[in-house]
Amino acid sequence: MKISAFLLVACAASFFAVNIASAQSTDTTLPQNSAVPQTENAAPSQHIFFDFSDDAIARIHKIKITRSADAEYFSVHNFRGGYDGLQQTPDKDYGASNILIASLWDPNTANKVFSKVTYAGKGTFTSRFGGEGDGWKTINSYKWKLNTWYNIAIRAWKNNGDLYVATFIQDMGTGIWFHTSTLAEVDRDGYLGKRDDAFLENWDGTNAAWDGRYVRKAFFKDCWSLTEGNTWEKHNRRFFNANGNDKARNGKYDRSFNAGYDGAEDAYFMQHGGDTKPAEAFGAGRRLDLPEQAQQGVAPKIDVGATSNVTATYTAKTIKITWKTDATKSPQLSSKVEIVSAAGKVVQTIDEILPEKRSAIVKTLLLPGRYIAKVTVTDIFNQVGKPVEKSFVVKK
Repeated sequence: MKISAFLLVACAASFFAVNIASAQSTDTTLPQNSAVPQTENAAPSQHIFFDFSDDAIARIHKIKITRSADAEYFSVHNFRGGYDGLQQTPDKDYGASNILIASLWDPNTANKVFSKVTYAGKGTFTSRFGGEGDGWKTINSYKWKLNTWYNIAIRAWKNNGDLYVATFIQDMGTGIWFHTSTLAEVDRDGYLGKRDDAFLENWDGTNAAWDGRYVRKAFFKDCWSLTEGNTWEKHNRRFFNANGNDKARNGKYDRSFNAGYDGAEDAYFMQHGGDTKPAEAFGAGRRLDLPEQAQQGVAPKIDVGATSNVTATYTAKTIKITWKTDATKSPQLSSKVEIVSAAGKVVQTIDEILPEKRSAIVKTLLLPGRYIAKVTVTDIFNQVGKPVEKSFVVKK
């Protein structure tokens, strides 16, 4: 049986919308169905919820997957309006099984108020998902690896009546960042919300090639939230919950879940499938409060975005400026390009929020003389990089 990424996201959107709502409504163990017919043998879906005091414009969260199988979603961020993370899929249409996915639901599909994709990085596929939880998704054949830490960042901003959410991933082994996509919806109150949610989902339990008999495990750490006031927040509460209304879907693997805090990794973990059993702390329940991450610190350690290789030319009343950014530093959010005269006067400025932008064109008449093109980049964590300049001459 071939499961497309389209189907897995469509199913997950509705599935988690229902179960997250129920999990948020109470902090007690969710009820289980009784005497319901078995339909699948899926590893039980499960979450770690991270609560913050304030709304977020940016989030970061690290993940390391140590055991996996097909038909598995390791979601890293489940935010207000969408989610993203890593998947292992049996669908080969994207050139790799280990993919990076980002999704944003429509605000109102029935009334034709849709989300949209405004940027797709190299090798990133875009398409609608529908039927249950309609919206737009992007998929990149990122080829993530087991036992490797990845840092996934999301950044939201507003412009011209839209709310944008961009997804970035950093391989912690190489330090290299990749901007996979930016999705957008009509502007609304707030940004990413006050809660982040990481989850594990075995989205199909009907096929013996990837059902609940296979163990999946991942570690999560350093979940941070950047407020609109530019302050980093740690989560003030976190808890695990295995969905309680899926006994028919989970079949014999309904109690095949576990979670906790691993001091050696300084990380939380979730595991499900196979011979996994809940720790004694769960008792007969499915919910567990989790302790603070011991070594998280008071603020994340992140590099400031860096710019280099600025070029500037003037021809036919047009200034062309290009620049590069360091892929091992925090990714660009916005850029400011200033054209400065020999007297030090700023004669033109272009300031734009566009993470993928690496060039600018200014149409203007300049008097003969020497000028400087100055490029200043602000990264996705609101850190302002060192300005980089390039001089050019306008001849008579």
